Amino acid sequence: MVIQLSSQINSAKKEDGFANILGHIGRWQILVCATVSLVKLSSGWVQMAVLFLTPKLNFWCIEFSNSSRIVHNATCYDDCLKYEYDPSPFENTIVSEWGLICSRSWLASFTQTVLQFGILLGSILFGFLSDRYGRKNTFLVSITALIVFGFAIPFAPDYTTFTVLRFFLGIATSGTMVVSFVLIMETAGPNFREILGCLFQIPFIIGHMTVPLFAYFFRSWDSYSLALAIPPVIYFGYFFLLTESPRWLVSVGRVKEATVIVKRACVMNNLPTTKVEENLSKLAQSIQSSPSGPKLNYSALFRKSLRLRTVCCCVMWTISGLTFFGFNQYISQTSPDPFISVAAAGAIQIPSNLISIWLIKYFGRRITTAMFFTLGGVCVVVLGVVPDDFWITLTLGTLGVSCAAIVAATIYIYTSELFPTVVRNMAMGSSSMSMRIGSMIAPFVSNLSLTVSWLPTLIFGFAPIAAGIVCLLLPETKGTTLPDSLEDD
Repeated sequence: MVIQLSSQINSAKKEDGFANILGHIGRWQILVCATVSLVKLSSGWVQMAVLFLTPKLNFWCIEFSNSSRIVHNATCYDDCLKYEYDPSPFENTIVSEWGLICSRSWLASFTQTVLQFGILLGSILFGFLSDRYGRKNTFLVSITALIVFGFAIPFAPDYTTFTVLRFFLGIATSGTMVVSFVLIMETAGPNFREILGCLFQIPFIIGHMTVPLFAYFFRSWDSYSLALAIPPVIYFGYFFLLTESPRWLVSVGRVKEATVIVKRACVMNNLPTTKVEENLSKLAQSIQSSPSGPKLNYSALFRKSLRLRTVCCCVMWTISGLTFFGFNQYISQTSPDPFISVAAAGAIQIPSNLISIWLIKYFGRRITTAMFFTLGGVCVVVLGVVPDDFWITLTLGTLGVSCAAIVAATIYIYTSELFPTVVRNMAMGSSSMSMRIGSMIAPFVSNLSLTVSWLPTLIFGFAPIAAGIVCLLLPETKGTTLPDSLEDD
């Protein structure tokens, strides 16, 4: 998803032929963006479902091989033949269903890591497919796969099947994320792309907020998974409502098909339609005749002028993924009321996302990123030393997630402005992969609370503080002209 953002932001600085025909924003753009962004709801459900699939639970041994002894709660024994579980407030979780405790406890984290790995691979796969076969067809394939694998998961007979299905669900989810973002960026004019890029995340946040609602009413992992799989069925409506991206059609020379869509859009936006086909033909010719320039590879990111920026961005994005996904899981496991805590952590992200737009405009990218990395880390460190009170935990936890959300929104734009046009997509791609690696590590760090209670607090607290310091090594990009070549940088 983020790989596509950089080229869209850069194009905002140049004349946009489509904006001249369709306008920067209008009823057609708003309708397309509002409709397509709904798919992000399922992204929140899929990625945050783990918060209630693998909650912290009590267990004890009820059968030993050689002797009887005093049994301690949540204690593992080498000679225990059978454990019993108290998954309260849930009826059954994948931990109690498949015995993911003691020597098998790492499997609870592994299933989320596999999901995130699927999302990583899916972003590469569907990015290629959408460029080759079009946005619409690729999008429809991804939502179909999302629905199919979503319904298969509740009926998984064992842990291995469950995890494999989650891997493919991750790939499908990534497809919906990548293509929907590209559709929105290709629909809106340059003047509105940055704000729409931030607003696009709100359905994901709403999905995050509503996960506790599903978990509250469906207390068994299979009914909970089935409940999450039902709402995406509405996405089949895209088969009847979605049109192909006119920009993509023009870029591959299918001008007549693009003309039909653009004329309809012009009518909705109360704009003239007389010279639409002529103007689109000129755009297609200019695209085909434009020079491609020298082909660069990822080694260009490690040239002397960019080496520090590349390393710093990869570090920041890794820690951003680690803290955002890991800390959300951590507070769900350690909170006395995970339903309220997770919902609050989701709700606080909506104002955080909107505030980030104002912050980067008035304080700049560098200061905003460094400040909220540090503030988020401080909240987590304080959380580890204050008394174990529900309201204190809830307040500090939601503040920490809020800071992580502001950072996540800010570094999208900041990173895209740090690199020249000729390597910007590669820089964003590297950063995106770094964030996904952080999110793959996050469940394991979060689950350390079951064995070493203070260690997750230490990692989730000091890692973002370190990222804030790393950010200060980078230059400010607010108000600067985006460089086009390596020589401009």
